[in-house]
Amino acid sequence: EILECPDFNNLAEKRNWILDKFGDAFMLDDDISAVERLYESGLPYVLTPDEAADRIQRTYQQAKNIGVFLFGFNNDGTPAHYNAMKPFMMKGFINGCAIGIISGGGLRFTNKTVAAESHYINLLNAYRNRACLIDKRFIYKQENGSTFLKDGGQTLNRTIETEKRDSLFLRLMFGESVILKKAKNATLQRNEYQRQLKIRL
Repeated sequence: EILECPDFNNLAEKRNWILDKFGDAFMLDDDISAVERLYESGLPYVLTPDEAADRIQRTYQQAKNIGVFLFGFNNDGTPAHYNAMKPFMMKGFINGCAIGIISGGGLRFTNKTVAAESHYINLLNAYRNRACLIDKRFIYKQENGSTFLKDGGQTLNRTIETEKRDSLFLRLMFGESVILKKAKNATLQRNEYQRQLKIRL
């Protein structure tokens, strides 16, 4: 079923509309290019659409069973970085391009940021609920460069000034859990106000 979303001013309001309408929800951006398996090289690398949908439902049920309100998947798509001793984690950052929220945890997005709603919801969840569920075995992978370069979506709204304001707002709200991101290994620094989270529980 395809539902038309009302014309809101920003992405946070759209996400909150989804939560209000459906309660429990898993939100996927339209630039997801594949769902990839990061373990057991003998298995198919890319999941089928049915397998990808099933993985969301299974992780949702796991999250409900252990009593957390935020769930998702790996952010790092390099199989060599996957730690077989830590297939699941209960703290860390879940990318907003593929993120699940379960009602009852007091999680709402804020319209005080332009393009940092995923950072905000991760920080709010850490503050209120102290844990999440991340299935590190899989990644819902975005098209290369789509976050900052692809036409449409947040690309039209994100500027250096909004990035600066977003980072300052998050720092004001959550203190030293928000730091400026530095270029590291193959990860590039897109702008001087990019942020990363240091969630301590």
